[in-house]
Amino acid sequence: MIIRLVKIWSEKFGEAWTACMLCMVQGDFTAMTVSHALTASKTGALTGIGCVIASFISPNRNRVTDAFVTGLVTSAADIMVHPSHFGLKMSESLLTGFCAASICYLLGDKKWQNPL
Repeated sequence: MIIRLVKIWSEKFGEAWTACMLCMVQGDFTAMTVSHALTASKTGALTGIGCVIASFISPNRNRVTDAFVTGLVTSAADIMVHPSHFGLKMSESLLTGFCAASICYLLGDKKWQNPL
């Protein structure tokens, strides 16, 4: 049980951290700083905690709902951690959530793929 929860937390941390970092620097890898990494770590940690809690609410998940929950929780965590760096107040957090959901769907557990 603990190993499963740690696995969920670490996967969601990585997905959210990557998405947050990419959105904060707007794709400019040369702009990455330690401050960006710490901010992305906060977003990733909150996302991991939120997804672990969500795993108790809905233990039977599929690939699409997993990606949706990851994106939703990442958006919420991102808006709590820092203000938007571009556009409207929630634009960066929504983009970060979309990126995290995409990463989750594309690189997530392959057992959810349709074999056809």
